[in-house]
Formats: sequence, C-alpha cells, structure tokens
Amino acid sequence: MAAPTVRASPLLSDGRALLDADRLVSAGVAERRASFELSFTAAPPHTGFLVVAGVEAALEALARGGGRLEAAEVFAAGAACGLSDALVERLAGAAISVDVDAMPDGTIAFPGAPVVSVEGPFVEALLVGALLVPALRRGTAAATRVARLHIASDGGAVVDGSSARVPFADEALALARAMHVGGAAATTSALAAAALGIPFRGEAGIDLGELAPPPSPLEGSWPWYADRMVDLGGHDEEAMLLEARRVGTTAGGWVASGLAEPAEELPAARYELVALEESGAWALWQGASGGGDVIAGRKMVARYHDEAGRAVTDVIHLAHERMMTPRALGVARLAPLARAVMRGGRALEAPEPPGVGRERSVAARALLPHAVAHLRAPARYPVQLSPALIALREPEPPSSWR
Repeated sequence: MAAPTVRASPLLSDGRALLDADRLVSAGVAERRASFELSFTAAPPHTGFLVVAGVEAALEALARGGGRLEAAEVFAAGAACGLSDALVERLAGAAISVDVDAMPDGTIAFPGAPVVSVEGPFVEALLVGALLVPALRRGTAAATRVARLHIASDGGAVVDGSSARVPFADEALALARAMHVGGAAATTSALAAAALGIPFRGEAGIDLGELAPPPSPLEGSWPWYADRMVDLGGHDEEAMLLEARRVGTTAGGWVASGLAEPAEELPAARYELVALEESGAWALWQGASGGGDVIAGRKMVARYHDEAGRAVTDVIHLAHERMMTPRALGVARLAPLARAVMRGGRALEAPEPPGVGRERSVAARALLPHAVAHLRAPARYPVQLSPALIALREPEPPSSWR
C-alpha cells in the first residue's frame, strides 16, 4: 500500500535548509534576531532590467494555515530528514513571526540591489528564504520574459497561454500572476481568470467541419477579433514575435505558451545573512555562504528621477543612513523601492491584485532610459552604493564583520 501524500508547509520543502536550521538550534543561536536579504546577482543574457514578481505568491504561501507550521507535518519532515528533537519541538505548531520588507510585484529591479529583507528569529528567517528564493526567481523570470515580449510587440496584447498548461493549481496561479504583472493583458486559464480576476481571452481550437455551429452573433466583439490570436509556439517566442511583425503579421493577441516549462535562464539570486543580533545590538555579517562579495549591513534602495520623471540611478543605502539628497546627484526626486509587507508574521495589507502589479511594471518600464530596455545589448542601468556602504568595502573592514 502506497504511503499517503504529505502536503507540507512550503517552509518544510527544502531539506538542506532544515539541516541548516538544525545546526542553528545545536549552536544555541536559533532565537537570535537575524537579518537576511534576497538580491539578484545576475540577469539572463541581453536582459537590461528585471520585473520583480513572486512576492505576493510567496506571502500568500507564508500566510497559509494562519502562518503556523502544522505539528504533524513537522514531525513527518523530522523523521524523514533525521532532524533533532529540539528543532522539531521548536517548529511544531509554531507561528512564523518574521518581518518582511519587499519591492512589490511589478517593481523594476537590477542585479546587486536587495529586493526582499527578512528579519526575525534566526531559524525562521533562514527557512523563509527557502520559500522566497525559488518563488522570486521563477516569478521574476516569467514577468521579465513577458515584459520583453510586450516590448517586442510594440505594446500589442500579449496573452498568457502558459499557466493553463501547468497541472497544479498553486503553480498555475503563481505563473499567471507573474505573467500578468510582467505585462500580459489576458490569460487562457479559466482558473486564473476566476481566482485572480485576470481578463480571459481564448479561442476554440477544435475543427468540427460540417458539424460546426453557425457563427456567433457576438462575432467581432470581445472576445472575438478581426485579427485572430497567434500562438508563438512556446520556443524562442521573442524571436518569433519579432519575425512575425517584420513580415507584417497582425494579431489580436500574441499567445505566450512557453513559460509553463522551467526557464533555462532564471536570474541568479542569493539569500544572505547581513546582520545578526549580539548583546541587544545589530552586528554586521558578510553573509553565511562564504561569498566574499556580499555587502554586510541592513540596507534599503532608493530610485532617483529627473525633472521629466525618468529613472536616472538607484542608490543602495544602509538602513539607518540618511539618504543621499536628489540635489547631491543633480536630479529632482527620490523614491524608496521597498515597503513593509509583513510584521510579526502578519501581512500588513490585503493581497494586491495582479493588475496593480501590471500597471506598476508597465509604468516603471516607460520611465527607464530607452537603451536599458533594448532587447539586444541593452545599456547598463547605474546602481551605486552610498558613501557609508563604500566605506564598509574598504580593504580593512571593521572587526565586527563576520
């Protein structure tokens, strides 16, 4: 008789993260307050910007079950992975109590800048990262690829034809959300249309020949178009769309059906420890993975705009450092990119509709320097460090670094 399927919390999915958590418990540091940052370290080739997505899906997964780890699931994971009784007792029935600041879905981001910051008990903040990293890598990859298709279509309607091909509901909804955030105008997924409010757009594909019904009286209005939808085929869709437009093909919608498969070129990301509580104060930590290029310290990112509202540069600051003034950079205004989304394990606001993320990404993309949005050999958008962070990268770092 087959063993029953265990539907565990997403925080219990990564066995290696659980083994790391076990080590924290054994070392007696599991309850110290820790600060982690998730950042993208590289973008796929010819990609000048990234569209953040996956934040809302990850927060929804975190909040599932009231944000508690079911005791039975923890015991099952403990038995399967050989976890210590101390860790199992720590997690069983526990409510996650982390604080999360994040760039919301649809934010334009660049490698090197922290996208999500997590603070809380060391063991909890560590496990939350095991959920955030894959959620944001996959979501951001999908949103960014759709944004590029939207550019290639010159603002035409890109339709999500991928999420309907994903067999499991949670994954399908996460993909549909990310594609809509990236710029997809509609979806072929009935599930996503019903659950997320994304406009549905589809055409019957079966050919009944003589058995076909007469034309609908609605022919020519939504959801029918004089130009039919064109399926981009699922392979090298950006090139297919550009070629179709080059030869004069018109379409009522360009169906992107190739994102159901795992992307070959996900943006590289890492989740690193940047500060740890010691004697009631924050001590700087330069990561826990041995990466020598990790910048220690809790940080925040601000985007600076010129008089016309166009993005000029992003500056990474220390969390409690006074932000560089727009005047110091010769620009008009600044805007922090991240916002508080969770405190003590509780979401601070209702889930954001994916359409809000779409409006954010399309508007922000229009404010980028034109060359940054090129589909081939894009210009590099400037991301710089504040004076305080530059001082931390001097050859002889402070003795409090780890």
